[in-house]
Amino acid sequence: MNCNIRAILPRGIISLLFLWFFLIGGCDVEFGGGGGNNGGGGGGGGDEVETVQGTIVSIIPDQDLQGITVEITVDDGAPETDITGDSGFFSIDGPIAGSPQIEFFDGDSNPLGTIIISVYPTAQVELGNISLETGNVNLLNETEVTFNGDISSNNCTGNSGFIEIDAENDQEQVTVIVQISESTDIIVNGNDTTCEDLLLGRNVEIQGDIPSINTVNASRIEVD
Repeated sequence: MNCNIRAILPRGIISLLFLWFFLIGGCDVEFGGGGGNNGGGGGGGGDEVETVQGTIVSIIPDQDLQGITVEITVDDGAPETDITGDSGFFSIDGPIAGSPQIEFFDGDSNPLGTIIISVYPTAQVELGNISLETGNVNLLNETEVTFNGDISSNNCTGNSGFIEIDAENDQEQVTVIVQISESTDIIVNGNDTTCEDLLLGRNVEIQGDIPSINTVNASRIEVD
C-alpha cells in the first residue's frame, strides 16, 4: 500500500523530519542572512579604504573642466574612477594604498596626462589644484595627507625632531618619517603635549603635507 507521508503527518512534524535528515546527512543549515563585509562582522572595514581628491583648475589646450574622467590604478588592479563636476573637483575612494597611477581623460577618452603618487594605508590625500598642460600633470599645491599609524621611533627633543610611523593594512606597509616643529599641534586626550612625550607603540592620526616620498611635515598629531 502506497502511503503519502504529507497526508498522514502534520506539516510541523514534516518540517522537523526534513531538518533531521539534513543534519544527519552532514549538511550545514544556515538561519538568516550571515552578511558579508557590509554587515556587522570582520573584513577590515574602512581601514582598507583610502581617498584621493583634487581639483582640475586648467587644461591646455583649453576645454571644459567638467566631464573629465579620473582613473586611479594600483599595479594591475581594476581602476577606481570618478568624473569631474563643473568645478573640476574629483574624489576617489578605494583600496588604493601604494604608488597608484592617476590618469586623466577627456570626454572622448583622449588621454590628458598621467602622474604617480604615494598613498599611505588609511590615508586621505588632498592633491589641491591641478593643471593639465599638453600631457603634463602639474600639482599646484603641496600635497596634504591625513593618515593613521603606530609610533615606531621617537627622535624628538621638546617639540622638535621627527618620529617614525608604521602605517599598514592588507594592501601595504610603509614607514613614514614625520617631521615635527614648534608649530605642530600634538594632542593627547584633548590636551596639548610635546613630541618627546609621545610613547612608542601608540596609534596616532597625522595631518600634514608631503615634501618628499615617505616624509610628512606634520601640522597636527592626535593620539588615539
